Amino acid sequence: MSSKKSITTAGIVLSFVVTNKMETRDQILQAVRRDPLTVADICSRLKITRTAVNAHLKQLLASGLIQGVETRRSAGAGKPAVVYRAAEGSEDACSRAYRPFLLSLLSVLRERFGEQAMGELLEETGRRLARSAGFGKPGDVAADLRAAMTSADSLGASTELSSKEGGLLVRNYSCPLGAAVRVDESICRALTAFFSEATGKPAQTRCLREERLLCQYLIELPGMREGSADHKKKGRGRTEIYNEAR
Repeated sequence: MSSKKSITTAGIVLSFVVTNKMETRDQILQAVRRDPLTVADICSRLKITRTAVNAHLKQLLASGLIQGVETRRSAGAGKPAVVYRAAEGSEDACSRAYRPFLLSLLSVLRERFGEQAMGELLEETGRRLARSAGFGKPGDVAADLRAAMTSADSLGASTELSSKEGGLLVRNYSCPLGAAVRVDESICRALTAFFSEATGKPAQTRCLREERLLCQYLIELPGMREGSADHKKKGRGRTEIYNEAR
């Protein structure tokens, strides 16, 4: 119980820091969600300088959270002003609801359906995630694994590959669902199923959950020989290890 409290406390502190650091940016985003606004409009409404507004608008545009949708001329002569508004699909960009919602949903599902059904739901979720990313069709194991690792990295993972006796071990140093996994370890089954579906091979969860999370998924490949412990440290590239799976 104490560990859960410390995680929650850390999350609150982090949220406070992020909120204060991003306050002006969020205020601008909230303003253009309500009404399409020019730079001058934003300056007037939020009482901040044009320089500050332009800096934040540049970041919001680069992030795809807003767009310049039209121009309108002021009463006098001069260059038309761009009108900014929130981009479609950006409504929950600043949301902090997903983690508590996910944990509450998992708790309800476990209470309603039981541990076994919960595990099956998580595994199907991982497989569906893989299929939605274009995996799940028979193909080359090495190429599919490479693509699956790239896909996981795009979601916030930091994967690395090594060969083990009987398979390939995907090691992930940055779990995209880490906060949830610390509360509910069964979530790892979804990520394991993701790699299983992507490669078409059975996979095992080998995660370490102590002070630091270290996610590990063993892709079962009979006949695979034991390799060096860490290909980055030992100088083995992914290509060399992938070739062993062919």
